[in-house]
Amino acid sequence: MTRIGKSFPAVVCAAVGLPLLGAVAATAQEPGTPAPAFRTQEHNNVRAAAKWQRFDYTCENSAKIVVMTHDSSAKVYYQEHLYLMKETPAVDGTRYSDGKFVWWSKDDTGFLQEEDTSIGEGQKIAKDCYRVAAQAEAARYSTVTGTLTYLVRMALPPQAVVQVQLLDLTRGETAATPGALVAEEKFPLGSQQPPVAFTIKVDSAKIDPKHTYGVSARISLLGQPRFVTKEPYKVLTQGNLTKADMVLLPAGRP
Repeated sequence: MTRIGKSFPAVVCAAVGLPLLGAVAATAQEPGTPAPAFRTQEHNNVRAAAKWQRFDYTCENSAKIVVMTHDSSAKVYYQEHLYLMKETPAVDGTRYSDGKFVWWSKDDTGFLQEEDTSIGEGQKIAKDCYRVAAQAEAARYSTVTGTLTYLVRMALPPQAVVQVQLLDLTRGETAATPGALVAEEKFPLGSQQPPVAFTIKVDSAKIDPKHTYGVSARISLLGQPRFVTKEPYKVLTQGNLTKADMVLLPAGRP
């Protein structure tokens, strides 16, 4: 591990190949401010830093982390410290370590912590970290997730089609008046067997908090419904959850 404080300009330059001027500028940042995008010298018209990918995270208490990755290497900038890490095996997600500290991430979340100790898990330095772009995405969209299952011991063929609909139930909540369609997900069953996971994403601007929303589902074969929901499962607004685990009944069953 390389852990660097306010006196680290020359060390940073040697470690990551940055001009001294860029390193000095980095030390002038206020504590908690992510490291800037460093400029690198060009060699044969190819930028040395072009291969590195940058990810910005906001963590608990508004702490900022910048993670630069390339192949199996990572540079983690946190407050006034730079951690140079290598990817290590992980049961889930992606894990980088320098032997003393760990950066672990999965999808758009992550945390920075000390390596596991002999008495258990190491102390977290920065937790509840979310990728900045993902936060903006989450704020823009409303997402409903869940699963579909049925209680009949029957395997459906791969060409069966799963259809999940998000409905505005404000003016109708029964099978005869199912409500207005807001969004839907439709996909072949393939090799999946219940419980089948689904995700519906809709622009938050289309969701009125004063309205009631629900999801309904069906599994069809050759255009004919085989399993359906008895009634919509309420989600999103009016205190309802964003997750619905639905049980489908054989089509035609009361």
